[in-house]
Amino acid sequence: MTRHTRKRLLGVGTDSKTIKGESQGILTGILYLTPSDLSGKWNLCRFASDGCRKACLNSAGRGAFSNVQKARLAKTAYLFENRPAFLWNLSKDIEALEGKAQRLAMTPTVRLNGTSDVLWERLHPALFQSFSHLTFYDYTKHPGRDTPDNYHLTFSRSEKNAEDCGRELARHNRNVAVVFGVKKGSPLPTRFRGYELLDGDLSDCRFLDNGNGKGPGPYVIGLRAKGKAINDYSGFVIHPDTLMD
Repeated sequence: MTRHTRKRLLGVGTDSKTIKGESQGILTGILYLTPSDLSGKWNLCRFASDGCRKACLNSAGRGAFSNVQKARLAKTAYLFENRPAFLWNLSKDIEALEGKAQRLAMTPTVRLNGTSDVLWERLHPALFQSFSHLTFYDYTKHPGRDTPDNYHLTFSRSEKNAEDCGRELARHNRNVAVVFGVKKGSPLPTRFRGYELLDGDLSDCRFLDNGNGKGPGPYVIGLRAKGKAINDYSGFVIHPDTLMD
């Protein structure tokens, strides 16, 4: 039997993305890897647009620190260079997350793509079977993904995938996230392109919205521009003077 060194991969309660869900009784474990082709060796965001790369939140918050970037790069290398050990540790982290959630009387969930867009349903399908009782969720720019029932995806709009957004909403009944140039605290539009808009900044728990091929929805998930995205005019961010239903 192969023995692996124990390494922590998931962050729990360490970032502003997922911590908001704790007020709803949701405890999320999130995995941060090096996005797009920033590793210089692997591309973890195949469909990233220029606007997406420039506005990426990889360097926001704790990501601004060099030690955090090094840790994400190390995890990325670990995934590709020692995948059995990585996946073993990932499972151990999820088990630990479950234990912590139970002690806190919370519901555990897992987000595998904090700053990446890996097709986990292809890379490690057994993970969703082993933890079939848990909900996994992510954002993605890969169109037409077919995922297990316990893996909830929200499609992400960029400046170049309008047709894909339309198909994800209409054909796959999948929610689509749209970034708006709206200041923190200011209201988002209530509808966009004919769809009801939900404020995605209130919580990261997109699976609670549904709109994943079954149930209510789909919805447009509105997100306010943050970090570098505030000054984006590539078309990735939709600014107030261009808002229209």
